[in-house]
Amino acid sequence: MKMALTDGMRLWREINEDVYIAAYGSNLVENRMETRCPSAVPVGTSVICGYRMLFKQSMTGAYATIEQDANRTVPCIAFKISEYDEALLDKYEGYPKYYYKRKFDLKILFNSGKKSKEPRRCVAYILHEERNLGEPPKDYVGLLINAYRHWGYDERLIWTALKDSIGEEAGLKYMKEFLKGGREG
Repeated sequence: MKMALTDGMRLWREINEDVYIAAYGSNLVENRMETRCPSAVPVGTSVICGYRMLFKQSMTGAYATIEQDANRTVPCIAFKISEYDEALLDKYEGYPKYYYKRKFDLKILFNSGKKSKEPRRCVAYILHEERNLGEPPKDYVGLLINAYRHWGYDERLIWTALKDSIGEEAGLKYMKEFLKGGREG
């Protein structure tokens, strides 16, 4: 078995092993992924079990991330990407300064309707835990809502993530202002 050192995670994987990204934030938006990773192909949907979505501060604002929570799940899209695309995404995401990468073995419901018999190795970008929780920009939340609708996900998960990140009262106020502004569609 030949192994290769991947750029980015510094983990060994088999040569020619498929590279999958578990996208759960703005990478759910296909045209954004096409810009960030030109050969990215959305192959299907999956769920990251034992994690919840939150919003944490990065260099330019608060963005989606995930953290462990045994009672929650995070829906995601599995994108098949090249190692070159992975290097491009590393740069875009600010890996390793802002985000680190974690491997997940996920069962995928392929776009063809078939389920993977075996879990596929997927990589997710996660903001470092010491980053502060924060309020995401409203246009970013609108982007996530549209992506969730596109993929058939329950957008209430975004509102739950918001309340978990900035508190119940502030989250409800944010939602009210957001919906009043007509930014959700």
